[in-house]
Amino acid sequence: MMSVFVYTLFAYFSFIPVSYQTRVEEGCLVKEFEEVNNVTNNCKDIILDNLSIPGGEQLILNLNEGSTLTFRGNTSFNFCAWTGPLITISGNNIKVIGEKDSVIDGRGPLWWDGQGTWGGKKPRLLKIQVTNAIFDGLNIKDCPALCAMVNGENLVIRNWFINILEGDEGVAPENHFAHNTDGINLAIFEPNENVTIENCVIYNQDDCIAIARGKNVTVRNLFCHGSHGLTISGTNSTIEDVLFENSIITMAENGIHVKTHVLDGDGLIKNVVYRNITILDAKNYGISVEQNYLNLPAGQPQDGPPSNHIPIYNLSMQNIYGNVLSGGIPVFILCADEGCFDWKWENVNILGDNQNNNCTGYVPKEYEC
Repeated sequence: MMSVFVYTLFAYFSFIPVSYQTRVEEGCLVKEFEEVNNVTNNCKDIILDNLSIPGGEQLILNLNEGSTLTFRGNTSFNFCAWTGPLITISGNNIKVIGEKDSVIDGRGPLWWDGQGTWGGKKPRLLKIQVTNAIFDGLNIKDCPALCAMVNGENLVIRNWFINILEGDEGVAPENHFAHNTDGINLAIFEPNENVTIENCVIYNQDDCIAIARGKNVTVRNLFCHGSHGLTISGTNSTIEDVLFENSIITMAENGIHVKTHVLDGDGLIKNVVYRNITILDAKNYGISVEQNYLNLPAGQPQDGPPSNHIPIYNLSMQNIYGNVLSGGIPVFILCADEGCFDWKWENVNILGDNQNNNCTGYVPKEYEC
């Protein structure tokens, strides 16, 4: 198998983020937390320069229309046991960029206890609520919990590097590893329409990308390591016309994960395509589609009956290759009666160590389970 070193080299040279150097008027350069509100109210070209945010305070960036916001140097956060988010960014027709060598450091080790959101209070790092926006070149490190919770229309996220390797089990101190550190989550709270996520590298301990609500979403050219994969998370919402393509998933619990939450209200998943995805050394499943998902602490089995209150229509898999580790299941499908319709899978080949696929309730067209 390829080593993590090779994976890292591939990720670095394939998806290295673009960096920027920005000049602004002196009055729009923010070096102290207390200056933020005045500058965001009065400027359109803003630089946050090596900001340190007090514990329990939120970096609120409500940007004027047409603004450009730049992160420079190290943006860091002091400890407070709360749920955050540490940063909120909102606005219309805005651009947010990460300057060369900048980092948004969530200082996750101050919070990590190995239990994620089931343990002590931990803040989400970043909340985005925007229209007509570009987020380019952000470098994010050590999120305490979820990294980016996104709601947007006509939004492009590109060239991000999210690095939480320090939180891996075996790297972090015992019982102080990271958990529930989703990379980019298209959240349920507001519509997500015409969204593109591209050319990103994400090392984390939960979903690399999770879509809970969205229409016309494209996710492409990603490298995800150690995550829970590229995820559709069906809740009491609609997810439709989504494309995941041209991405590599390494050493994840699941490579591809489509799940519906049994305790949520009615919803719909429709017209989702996974295309040209490579899955290497998945731990549990190469592909997992389950209509019985419960949000439980790590290690508890998802063994309840499936439900059809969030049906899955037109789930397409094209050119999906890779392998699972010993004991992993290459393909797992659990559909409720009248829960899954009109799937077509072509050129799906996930290798396993004498483990058979497990398909219950539904078998896709053109696929032999």
